[in-house]
Amino acid sequence: MKDSASNDERRYILPRSRILRGREPVQRLFRKGRVVRDHNMDLRYLVFPGQPEICLMGFIAGKRLGKAHKRNVIKRRMREAYRLNQHMIREVAKSEQIGFHGIFIVKKADAPFSAIELECKRLLAAVRSQLKAGGTT
Repeated sequence: MKDSASNDERRYILPRSRILRGREPVQRLFRKGRVVRDHNMDLRYLVFPGQPEICLMGFIAGKRLGKAHKRNVIKRRMREAYRLNQHMIREVAKSEQIGFHGIFIVKKADAPFSAIELECKRLLAAVRSQLKAGGTT
């Protein structure tokens, strides 16, 4: 077993400390956050200028999508898609010296992982381009 992971391996981990949790941060995102939409998912986000170490993401699957096991499966797919592509936001947040809170909200529970990952990439790319263009308000 390796003693330390390389930078490439660390790039793809998603510890619990990077997951957005709690009622207040989620409510703040719904009150003040911006939204980017796609077919199966939405991404709500909020930017915090001057706080580059804060980059948290949450995952929501509402009860209207079905029973708990179905919602859990789709949230696992969203987390995995984000885990593989989180560098798209984290690198921009670090270079622009901004903090970032976001939430993926799924609209359809029957989407396969390939569709979820594709939409995750599209949503993150859209947010990344907005952040690079100076859309931090």
